[in-house]
Amino acid sequence: MARSIRIPLEGLRAGEQRLDGATARYLTRVLRLREGALVTAFDPSARLEAEMTLVAVDGDSVRVRFAEPAPARVVGLAGVTLIQCAGKGDKVDEVVRAATALGASAIVIAHSERTVARGTPSPERRDRLHAIALDAARQSGRGDLPDLRGPFPLVEVLAEAAKTAALKLCLEPTGTTTLGAQLPGRAGRDLTLLIGPEGGFSALEREQAEGAGFVLVRLGGLVLRTELAGAAALGAVLASG
Repeated sequence: MARSIRIPLEGLRAGEQRLDGATARYLTRVLRLREGALVTAFDPSARLEAEMTLVAVDGDSVRVRFAEPAPARVVGLAGVTLIQCAGKGDKVDEVVRAATALGASAIVIAHSERTVARGTPSPERRDRLHAIALDAARQSGRGDLPDLRGPFPLVEVLAEAAKTAALKLCLEPTGTTTLGAQLPGRAGRDLTLLIGPEGGFSALEREQAEGAGFVLVRLGGLVLRTELAGAAALGAVLASG
C-alpha cells in the first residue's frame, strides 16, 4: 500500500481554500501533484488532520478542498520525556528527529560537565529544531509535536525532574540493572529518560541523577553513541506497549 502524502498546515477547516507560497510550491514543484491528488494535512498544534483534495493548480497557487478535520490518528507517547545532554555538531538535530519520530512527548536539552557546545541557541537555531521535528512528524505519521525545551544546566534539569513522580531512568553503562527490567514497573506512570553526552556523565553527575530519583540502567551490553542511545531507549518503550 502506498504511503499517504502528508503536509503540516495550521488552521484546518472544512471547505475550499487557496494555498500559496511555500506549501503550494511543495505540492506542485516538489511532489508534482495535479488536480485530484489526495493529501493528508495535519495541524500539530491542534492535533487535527483532514483529507485534502487538489481541485485546481495554477502555477504556484493551488485550490484545495478539505474534509472535516478530525483528531489526529497517531500522536506521541503520553508522558514520555527525553532529557538529552547536548553533543557536538549536529547531534542534537539527530536526537530531535529520532525522538519526534519515536513518540517522545517532550525533549529537554541539557548542558552537562562534558558538554562541548554551550550557550543560548539563536532564534534561527530554535526554528531549525522546530522544522526538524515538524518534518519528522510528517514522515512518521505523527499528528503532534514534542515540547522542545532548553538548553539548561543539567543540575537545574535534575532538580525539576526530582519534583515529579515519573519513573526516571538514566542510561549508564555502569548501571546494575537494565532498561528492559525497569520498564514493566512503569504501570501508567510518566517516564523520563536521561542520556549523557560524549564521554558520559561524571561521577558527581551520576550521584546527582540518583539523588533526583533516577535509576541507572544499561541498554544491553553495548555502549551507544549519545545520539543513538535515546532513540534505542524510546524504541524499547514503544515495543513495551
